[in-house]
Amino acid sequence: MRDALRDESLSGYAVMFADVLPASFLREIDPTVRNRHFGCLPVFWAWFAQIVEGNSSCSKAVGLLQSWCRSQGLPVPSSDTSSYCKGRQRLDEPFLEAIGARIDADLSSRTPVSELWNGMTVKAIDGSSAKLADAEANQKDFPQPSGQKPGCGFPVMSVAGIINLSHGGWEAMTTGPGTEHDLSMARRMLDHVGKNDLLLGDRMYCSYRFFAETRQRGAHLLTRLHQAREVKLDWRKGRKISPHERLVTWTRPAFSAARGTMDREEWESLPESIKVRLIRLGFEDRTGRRRTMTVATTLTDAERHDGIELHALYARRWEIELRLRDIKTTLGFEMINAKTPEMARKTMTMIRIAYNLMRVLMQRAAREAESPVATMSFKGTLDLATSIHESFRNLSGKPRKRASQIRFLIELLATRVVDPRPGRREPRVIKQRPKPFPLLTAPRHEYIEIPHRSNYRACA
Repeated sequence: MRDALRDESLSGYAVMFADVLPASFLREIDPTVRNRHFGCLPVFWAWFAQIVEGNSSCSKAVGLLQSWCRSQGLPVPSSDTSSYCKGRQRLDEPFLEAIGARIDADLSSRTPVSELWNGMTVKAIDGSSAKLADAEANQKDFPQPSGQKPGCGFPVMSVAGIINLSHGGWEAMTTGPGTEHDLSMARRMLDHVGKNDLLLGDRMYCSYRFFAETRQRGAHLLTRLHQAREVKLDWRKGRKISPHERLVTWTRPAFSAARGTMDREEWESLPESIKVRLIRLGFEDRTGRRRTMTVATTLTDAERHDGIELHALYARRWEIELRLRDIKTTLGFEMINAKTPEMARKTMTMIRIAYNLMRVLMQRAAREAESPVATMSFKGTLDLATSIHESFRNLSGKPRKRASQIRFLIELLATRVVDPRPGRREPRVIKQRPKPFPLLTAPRHEYIEIPHRSNYRACA
């Protein structure tokens, strides 16, 4: 009975994704020595459920484990969450990395040629941040912003990632303190770009070193021109390709420009110069005003890669902003309630795994709907998957019934298509008024609150 329990991993999600993460594969990488309630596989699927069900509590995850054990006729574990939390800590990086790699391979193998751009895989890179629980260990590795008083803020963890726009899955994620520069974090992920990859980035990634290191890996880069270069830009220099395109040569800056992030030998290993193509065209910003934007790319062959198409392609960089919103807003991870840096990083790994499994469903639904995967709704997929997963629980070992249920799920997901809304504006404003609570201006144990009618004032 316990072997069957481990195979099913106590979850309808395990059966739903059995063709991506089969029980035989999970058993092979499972580091658990003996079967138990809080072994790696039960804890993995319970944690997965926590993530996709709106960043729910550990108490809810234990409740799921209790329900699953009851349905299998096994002893029901205690409601104390400590054993479950220790189980999450036992999930080591090799175990999670193996699962992540398996999902990435599935997404890549099912990507149709139609999702490529001129035979190239388009990827995007960007960074964001998340608040962590105000614990001493978190404050040490991810200190709160310097402008906040001690005890009145939260640790801030920077997060950077590379997303594959061909299927929408995250290929890499890395973390660092809130003060770390995006470029420094980006270089740790360059192993995830290679030949026939086209990487999109905002103007933050428009640096000589990043351009050179990307080309050394066989990939190409398309970014917005950095404002410091745009101020000094002389459109008369370089070779004219068209009225809105120039081919210029960037030379390697002096070694002092590296600012101690690499030694002289590494710096001199970069090429002395690189050819960069600049494309300047008009566009309409979010306020409806006409403006001019210059993009820079290492795709210098104007005959193979049309400049207007490249300029339009850069607009797809915004998709990574939407995917970050999926994680922070839709999944509810504006704040990660982890009390140690290790668990904060592990949570980001689990978020990437859970997100990519949802993209597996979206990719198959897109094929069913004969639509690009970018038109599928992540929120719609998430809602349907969390609503229907219980129906998969009793389908383990019943391949025909499971296949029928999967077809039903994909057919429903194929109807969750996002309507095209060109030119739509969504100002970042709040309609609902917040309650009139004051800000915390002193550590909580020192703060004295004095209520007065409907308003509050405080003295410390």
